[in-house]
Amino acid sequence: MYASLRLNKLLTLFAVIAAASIICYAIVLRQDSPAAIQIQPVRIAVIMYHGLIDDSSKQNKYFIDPKYFEEDLKYLNENGFHTIFASDLISHFEKNTPLPEKPVLLTFDDGYYNNYTLAYPLLKKYNCKAVISPIGHPADEAVNESKQNPFYSQCTWKQLKEMSDSGLVEIQNHTYDLHHIDNGRNGAKNNPNENFNEYKKMLSDDLMKFNKRMFEETGKYPESIVFPFGARSKQTIEIVRSLGFKAAFDCEEKINILSSSQDLFYIHRFLRPNNMSSKDFFENTIFISEK
Repeated sequence: MYASLRLNKLLTLFAVIAAASIICYAIVLRQDSPAAIQIQPVRIAVIMYHGLIDDSSKQNKYFIDPKYFEEDLKYLNENGFHTIFASDLISHFEKNTPLPEKPVLLTFDDGYYNNYTLAYPLLKKYNCKAVISPIGHPADEAVNESKQNPFYSQCTWKQLKEMSDSGLVEIQNHTYDLHHIDNGRNGAKNNPNENFNEYKKMLSDDLMKFNKRMFEETGKYPESIVFPFGARSKQTIEIVRSLGFKAAFDCEEKINILSSSQDLFYIHRFLRPNNMSSKDFFENTIFISEK
């Protein structure tokens, strides 16, 4: 009888120890899992370029002298900054993939031919990365490379693919054909005369057309949307998220403090002006100096 009681007590003790071990092991697993790791906020400046043109008579707010872009790349390299892609930010918040120290993101809107002839060689020279967001319809029309003009022509899909394949350029969606303001519509914003379903269909059709063409030409799908003119409506983010996009860029000139994947749909960008030194632009305009 006593032996039986002692056996029961021992079995009970073993059961308690085993249960405690399982609980402790589960806690360790949960703490070590990616979902439980606390990701620190990311402070990052995003720079917006459009075109580079060496003809001073054609330089303006959006078409700047290529010497300033080269000066920017030299400044970033010399001051310990590391250029990244939009996909690097997405991977950081989705998979806890580490980012380099002092990350910065360079973007080119519209996909001008001079991005290929002037910006791309400089990216290769300084081993820097950039995001180029072309407009789909002009890219489809830019098939005659012999007639491309460095001031107003767009890149061909062939040129975009070459840059993408280099590992220095990432292509993102700038809409297929919404880069205009007419008939009550401003870029990707809704027309005041259309209801939500009409707006959703219009925007979805356009963005998916771009994605389809980009995959056909480059073998890759974009994960980010760059809004033309930075324009969007209250419903826009809901729609682009439902389409599978994971980030969105506007034109609000602010430093980004990104704490979660939700913040990636509100990425702000500083327009790079002409006739300003890189030191003045980076240190006194967007305050990314780590002094």
